[in-house]
Amino acid sequence: MDDGFTLIELTVVLLVTAILLAIAIPIFMGASGAANDRSAQSNLSGALSEVKTMFQPNQSYATVWLAAVTLASTAPEYLWDQKKACTATSSAHCVSEFPVDVISPAGGRGVILATRGNNGTCWYAVDLEANPTTIKFADTGGTRQFLAGTANGKSPNDQEMGSTPLTAAGVYYAQKQTASCDARTPTTKGSAWRWGLSYSTAPVD
Repeated sequence: MDDGFTLIELTVVLLVTAILLAIAIPIFMGASGAANDRSAQSNLSGALSEVKTMFQPNQSYATVWLAAVTLASTAPEYLWDQKKACTATSSAHCVSEFPVDVISPAGGRGVILATRGNNGTCWYAVDLEANPTTIKFADTGGTRQFLAGTANGKSPNDQEMGSTPLTAAGVYYAQKQTASCDARTPTTKGSAWRWGLSYSTAPVD
């Protein structure tokens, strides 16, 4: 007699294989996405440490102290883009940075950083070195508002910039699915921009 597989046996094998693939592919994609997020978060944390070090001598993130050429010389491991966006074609270590005022025009007591993961998630961090007051939220005292006020009943992990703004000094995080990661984006959005106190609590805006 000839040995071999029956059609039913082959069908069962294909069915089991399909089930295993259906389970494995989402797990693999999830792990890959998480790895991309961790890489982007690591870049952002490192970049934040660099700019915080540069803040100390002058107590300011103002453009004159945080020029991209200066950052490139002190932290060449990152591609610094001031007032520009990181896109899918940018370097994996691209960091968009935008100095901002929080207590006085041209004071530069805050900075926003943004970087893009390979999975398309844009991660943002804002460092406020002083409790914000009712002043302009722009590096030159421009027209973008950064208003102090109450948290409007929201938890500290859900502070917002815009109509319901951040109210205390500190570092806050956010994420957004977008093709272009620009540190200026939170200051130009018409509605409130939500922030979290860590990467794990960073809202998806």
